[in-house]
Amino acid sequence: DVVLFLVGGLFFGEMNDQQYPNHSWTDVDKKFCKMIKECFESASSLPPPRGIAHSAQSRAIYALDMMLKWNDDKTEMVPQLLEVNFNPDNQRACQYHPNFYNHCLKTLLCEDIDGIPVTEIS
Repeated sequence: DVVLFLVGGLFFGEMNDQQYPNHSWTDVDKKFCKMIKECFESASSLPPPRGIAHSAQSRAIYALDMMLKWNDDKTEMVPQLLEVNFNPDNQRACQYHPNFYNHCLKTLLCEDIDGIPVTEIS
């Protein structure tokens, strides 16, 4: 039997840095952020129905399934985007972060990220 061990996002970076000291999680995280930005820029680059329309009033929550893989010579961790889901089930997010929805609503509706564990991708 295989036991699945779930690691909360706040601890994952520390564990990565301990296991892979030559591959800083901060650097890997920057690659993930760049990939996410490029994904949404691409998705909104064409008009509907082929793309996502721009709307200043639009607010949405997406879930992105991602993983890491080693490049061919095993010297770099490369982010991989597996899928993007609109309006996802956030049960696990709420287990790890009891204030998940409070933080989402404050970020999306009030555009206030002070004191909230949010990474601004711009």
